[in-house]
Amino acid sequence: MLDEPRLADAELVTEYCQDPLFERYLTTPWPYTRADADAFLGSYVPESWASGRELTWAIRGADGGPVLGMISVREAQHELGFWLGAAHRGSGLMSEAATAVSEWVLGGGIRGATSLMWRAVEGNTASARVARAAGFRRIEPIAPTVPTRDGGTLPAWHAVRTEPVDPRVDESWRSILGGGR
Repeated sequence: MLDEPRLADAELVTEYCQDPLFERYLTTPWPYTRADADAFLGSYVPESWASGRELTWAIRGADGGPVLGMISVREAQHELGFWLGAAHRGSGLMSEAATAVSEWVLGGGIRGATSLMWRAVEGNTASARVARAAGFRRIEPIAPTVPTRDGGTLPAWHAVRTEPVDPRVDESWRSILGGGR
């Protein structure tokens, strides 16, 4: 279930963001502190929703349940980003959330959005599996990079999602993820 991130989620967000994979693959602050979670949930998320700059949802197992992860769309470039707490990975939950958000965006949730972008640091195969499952077709742009928390860039995988889903999705990922979903 997707709903509004709340300040009450700060303890779990702080805990999840201690995962060493976050340091390697995400642009979240590192080390991640409770103050980072409080600022993200108390200021950044509500201000970004109000401006339309970035739309962020909490992923929960049930209505009113604890946060399991986050998923967002940066409006300017229609870019999907997500993370899930380690204990909740591998269940298909993130693929389901990514599909739901993608369909919402491309179904008129963000006016004028005709495609949705995804990118991740090379090697982040878990994120790539989610992107493939959600219907993103891997592409190779001129500069396949992703920004880092320190202002640099790293080599990255890029993909795009359209409506309807491009029939070449599975083939586009074969060199990285092998065959089939």
